Amino acid sequence: MKFAIFDLDHTLLPVDSCGGWTRWLANAARMDAAAVMREEKAYAKGYSEGSFDIDGFMAFQLGLLAKCRREDLDRWMSGFLKTVIRPNIRPEALALLESRRQAGFELVLASGTHGFVTGPIARLFGIPHLVAARPEETDDGEFTGRLTGSHSYQEGKLILVKAFLENEAARRGEPAEEIEAYSDSVNDLPLLDFAAARGRAVAVNPDDALRKEARRRGWLITDIFEKVDD
Repeated sequence: MKFAIFDLDHTLLPVDSCGGWTRWLANAARMDAAAVMREEKAYAKGYSEGSFDIDGFMAFQLGLLAKCRREDLDRWMSGFLKTVIRPNIRPEALALLESRRQAGFELVLASGTHGFVTGPIARLFGIPHLVAARPEETDDGEFTGRLTGSHSYQEGKLILVKAFLENEAARRGEPAEEIEAYSDSVNDLPLLDFAAARGRAVAVNPDDALRKEARRRGWLITDIFEKVDD
């Protein structure tokens, strides 16, 4: 049993699905889009500069979901996938996924962006397994604005990946024999280190900090497309 674990934004997608969804939702729900995006960009700045307020950001993101009815969110998500995500699914990313599938790896999407956004994107990519933060839902499927379990940034992503691997090992009766991880961000160093000890870590379209670390550690670096800034 082998797993290839992929980050999403700027790794498989040239765009930021989280920021894109936030903008789409704010406009669709007729929120104060300018104010919402100012807050989003402030968190994004912290993410890139190493001062990311994860708990604050998750409360912000999940709070946006809780302001809306689920039936509206589902409808708006369909438009977002059609208009923003599908046009940004690049052949280079599909080829990378297919290369790992042909090498016998099961594909896993492990994203910081919560599962309401990343679940349908994983399906578009044909990735069967998702590791992401889970927004809490009521019995009738409405979002509460709270998180179920861990967030999926930095160490939180590794916590969820380890739990996924343990569950798969228990379900299949065998542990993972090899793990690969692919990411563009230095924020994923915990996951990349974990994978490097069990297979390999690959820096894909890496930010400057990750490129430096990957060179220092002798990890493979590959640039498959240019990132699209918001």
